[in-house]
Amino acid sequence: MKKIVSNYKMLLDEINEEVQEGVLSENDNIQILRETSAVMDTYYPISDWYYDTFVMDEELNTPLEEMYLPEEFSEDEWKQMKLEQEETKKQYEEDQPKLVSMKVKDVLTEMKQMVKLLK
Repeated sequence: MKKIVSNYKMLLDEINEEVQEGVLSENDNIQILRETSAVMDTYYPISDWYYDTFVMDEELNTPLEEMYLPEEFSEDEWKQMKLEQEETKKQYEEDQPKLVSMKVKDVLTEMKQMVKLLK
């Protein structure tokens, strides 16, 4: 249970930061990935999240050269960015069949309630 609480605190921080920066609003949809094993018999914890399908498609299928100016990065930074994009795309494609769309506010509410319950 401590692992779930720890993960939820990290996810809450990530999503709240996105909301505070204006990247997401509480009414936006995000995609969530749930654990395959239940806790408390019937609850499947959220293990990760992604932006909605449109944003993910844009981020993962748009060449970096169209999103950034390569000359603003060192060669090593550029290689790392390309590698991260490829790794994220691979992981997203693997997770995609298991993703469920939810409103940001519903995800935040669920995780906050579970953190209180599992403490």
